[in-house]
Amino acid sequence: MASLHIKNFGPILDSTKIELTPLMVLIGRQSSGKSTFMKVLCFCRWVEKKIMVSTDDIVSQYTHYNRFIKDLKSFHRLNDEYFRADTELKYDGDVICIEYTGINGNAKIVRKKSFAEKRYNSKLCYIPAERNLVSAIQNVDKTYKATGRDVLFNFIYEWDEAKEPYTNEHPFKLAATGGFSYVNKFGADMLVREDGSETPAFYASSGMQSVMPMDVMANYITDCVGKNASLSMRERNEISETDNDDYADRRLFYQSAQLFIEEPEQNLYPESQKLVVMSIVRSLKKALENGSEQSLALVTTHSPYIMSVVNVLLLAAIVTEKGLKQEVVDGDSVLPSSSISGFFIDEKGIFQDILDAEVPMLSGNDLDGVSDWVDDSISKLNEVLFAAE
Repeated sequence: MASLHIKNFGPILDSTKIELTPLMVLIGRQSSGKSTFMKVLCFCRWVEKKIMVSTDDIVSQYTHYNRFIKDLKSFHRLNDEYFRADTELKYDGDVICIEYTGINGNAKIVRKKSFAEKRYNSKLCYIPAERNLVSAIQNVDKTYKATGRDVLFNFIYEWDEAKEPYTNEHPFKLAATGGFSYVNKFGADMLVREDGSETPAFYASSGMQSVMPMDVMANYITDCVGKNASLSMRERNEISETDNDDYADRRLFYQSAQLFIEEPEQNLYPESQKLVVMSIVRSLKKALENGSEQSLALVTTHSPYIMSVVNVLLLAAIVTEKGLKQEVVDGDSVLPSSSISGFFIDEKGIFQDILDAEVPMLSGNDLDGVSDWVDDSISKLNEVLFAAE
């Protein structure tokens, strides 16, 4: 099982060794390190994918001239303040290990013994909180300016690829939108009602503009698993010539999907948040079933509703695993209980595992502490009110 351990990096004091499961949830106060952890993990997974798929020996490209850390900084927009003399990044991946320490050093990257036979191709996507730019700003692909290919530029670029299959003949029904479907109409993003009437995404509500790119992208990325990977003809020929058929297919076809999603609850009503989680899990399960390697959906959230829905899915999994019949959650949204994990980042930047194996549930107490304050405050104010009568 792949894992990541971060120490003394930005707001993170110690993530502890976090083992990756298919569905992961990170909670904590704003600026506590949720996105920071996700960005580092996404970058490590991307570097591993590059090394696995490449027909050339590119390990040295990321172990010299500070290339690893320079690319991490520029792509995910991290400044020098994130790095300290005692910074440690340790990624134990599927077929490589990455270690980085200090401020401006070089990363150490080592292939595992099983590298040659176990390497594979994966489809990755980081879905940022600013995802609604693609629907809220017309021609954003022409107006967004960046000195390099950062995470926002990359999402805008990938959006053009992701939306291509969803034509009038193949619309995609969106979660949490009251029956709307997404259609790419000659490059324009359209929301189509059940009666066939259309609304350009530019004029849609903020909730629609947030959920549309996330839902479409998650479906597209996970739908790629099992299909031809995006490779040049030279890469395809070289892979076919150097690997036997079984090993070649692991690189010629996508074997997993990796989704990194910031705050899926953005601008959404609680019921809509539930539908979005179910949609993400359905997409994830599809990828797990179609691929030979573990797919991943890592979600950061401030929403107690997101946590509650995940807990329902966790309990439904346990009921199913005990051979009991349940009709609360559709089977296409039920993952193995071992596939779900959650972590809370405290005010010191230390990660805590919030899975209570005895209950079993992910504890959302730290997320929903305001409810306790509300209950306590109402009780005290009612005491004052009734005492005056």
